[in-house]
Amino acid sequence: MADDSNKRLQEVINKQNKTIASLSKRVEILANADSVNTLKEQLGAKSVALEKANLAAEKTSVELENDKSFMRSTMNSLSTGIITTDLSGSIFYINPAGRKILNLKKGASRHKKIDEIFRIETNESILIDLIPTQKKLAPLRNQLAFFSNDRGLKCTFEWSRSFIINKAEEPIGLVFFFDDITHAHNLKQQLKHQATHDGLTGLYNRIEFDRRLTNLIGSSHNQNATHALIYIDLDQFKIVNDACGHQAGDELLRQLSSIMSRQVRGRDTLARIGGDEFAVLLEHCPQKVSLKIAQTLLRTIQDFRFTWQEKAFDVGASLGVLYFSLSGITSHNPLSLADVACYKAKELGRNRIHEVSFFANKTVNNEPLDEKEWVVEINNAITEKRLVLYQQTIAPIDLTSSEKANYEILIRILDTNGNLIPPGAFLPAAERFNIINSIDRYVIRTTFHWLAEHPDILAATKQCSINLSGPSLSDPGLPNFVSYCFEQYNIPFEKICFEITETSVIQHLNIAKKFMMELQDQGCIFALDDFGTGMSSFSYLKQLPVNKLKIDGTFVRDIAKDPIDLAMTRSINDIGHVMGMQTIAEFVEGPEILQLLKEIGVDYVQGYYIAKPEPIESLIKHLQ
Repeated sequence: MADDSNKRLQEVINKQNKTIASLSKRVEILANADSVNTLKEQLGAKSVALEKANLAAEKTSVELENDKSFMRSTMNSLSTGIITTDLSGSIFYINPAGRKILNLKKGASRHKKIDEIFRIETNESILIDLIPTQKKLAPLRNQLAFFSNDRGLKCTFEWSRSFIINKAEEPIGLVFFFDDITHAHNLKQQLKHQATHDGLTGLYNRIEFDRRLTNLIGSSHNQNATHALIYIDLDQFKIVNDACGHQAGDELLRQLSSIMSRQVRGRDTLARIGGDEFAVLLEHCPQKVSLKIAQTLLRTIQDFRFTWQEKAFDVGASLGVLYFSLSGITSHNPLSLADVACYKAKELGRNRIHEVSFFANKTVNNEPLDEKEWVVEINNAITEKRLVLYQQTIAPIDLTSSEKANYEILIRILDTNGNLIPPGAFLPAAERFNIINSIDRYVIRTTFHWLAEHPDILAATKQCSINLSGPSLSDPGLPNFVSYCFEQYNIPFEKICFEITETSVIQHLNIAKKFMMELQDQGCIFALDDFGTGMSSFSYLKQLPVNKLKIDGTFVRDIAKDPIDLAMTRSINDIGHVMGMQTIAEFVEGPEILQLLKEIGVDYVQGYYIAKPEPIESLIKHLQ
């Protein structure tokens, strides 16, 4: 623009010089004195005007040069790359930042078109046309593109393009702005990947799986289309963890995830949703295809043989397959229903597939979903007071001790035909369908009421243990309910020990700690049940206000024949004692186990060899 202004001023000066020359010539020709004088005056005026024009031109030239230097310094100091071209793309200028980003030497772009040095692509590797075919287009703002430089590095660019406009608002050139945002883009992609993928296996995580399932359920498109959900629970994973440690278990999950991911369709969602649990969402998939995929997954898992430090393990799995349509699933949670089907596969012997369905007016093999019926049965049992309390003795390791009675409260359902239903048949359904809180409150209230009505039994009791589920721990009204029961039935706090499983505490850690500390301040006792089954047992133990530690029975039952289980039991007992806790061993099923537990130094024992579960009324006979 400065060059254009100088050119126009020079043209004005040349024109004035021609005019003066013409006047001088007329002065020589004309003989009339008056005409000469007049012409001289005109000449003088033109000379003055010319002098002023020269001064103005010099001043404008200096100002334009200063502006030009200022703009050049500004462009040179920017970290954003800038390229200016004519309308055909021939390069006029590239600032230093642009040359650095594009790895160009000074002068390397001279006489070149912009697409010779700046070739960018979309994420789909489609080359972007930098030169617009029309001269009146809206500017491009903050476009993402990818550029491969001569070093073979693929960079991510954010770029924009605008027309350079003259005073007549006509396009006379193009200006491009671009920044290398490779690091920021990669970091953003990494964070996005971490938010949606499991860090161990690289599969989708539970959050992303739930999001995709929610989107499918919320879709209004083709309500009667068939979808499927496969719930996978490994059957022998704990053996690997116990025998070789969690590092081996992690490696098993990584290898198995890689193999399973090859067996699903590209549009399907395979996710790790728990420790050793996986799920596959098959959208718009016929039942036969879904079943074939499930069978392929099961066969893949069965054929997989995991080796670790010269040890080899076979791994099986239980699969629950849910077929559903959006019109049939309505208010149900497909993942919970598939989980229930998986549980049924375990009940039927593990290492197999169990199918269920939720279609409008249609079922698979006319087979009802058992756990749905349990919801009705459990609610009726609570209302009709058909939940029956049982108790099982927790004895001191010295069975001849005269210590007062310790026992754990257990539960059964008395069906309408007078048959007793064990807890394993209905508690999983109660947890899945969120009615376990009602059962826990029923057990607490009924136990307290029974003890209040039998003061002799209460006096002979050292501690009565009552189980609390994970969902109950997250119930904000539970502390007030428990305090009310203590006050209403006048039960001493120290007579009650609440047993909480390790996994439920970890899932509700902060709420559990607060609940435990509030009741401990009043004298209540807490035991951590099934200890040793979690992924980070010992690290969590230090954070919990626990009085007793119940060693998971899966370790105890085989200590007489498995040295690893014996070592685990001994380690848990030692840790508990170091931390000032009493230890209780579950699943004591024979004299050899009891003798080993004595040698280890366990404080209390529980199991069929000590005493079988009996109705709570049996305490009247035993303790009076």
